Amino acid sequence: MEIKPLSNNPYLNKDVAQLKKGKDVEENTRAKDRLELSSEALHLKSDDLDLKKLDAIKAKIANKYYDSEEVIGKVADAILKETLPQ
Repeated sequence: MEIKPLSNNPYLNKDVAQLKKGKDVEENTRAKDRLELSSEALHLKSDDLDLKKLDAIKAKIANKYYDSEEVIGKVADAILKETLPQ
């Protein structure tokens, strides 16, 4: 009896016959994603954050400043400006 896969995606369907024969399938299934950090992000990571700025941001979050209509409107406008063709 042969069980057919539900998907035609070769990454989702493992060849069970090869696994039973002991072939090395691990090489083909290893994750191929990687993470790259910009030089700016690395620079920020290496610098100490200004604690006053961090405390101010935490206070704004606690006071729901970023949930205000004004802030949401500014963010929406900036997104529209970036996404709409000029």
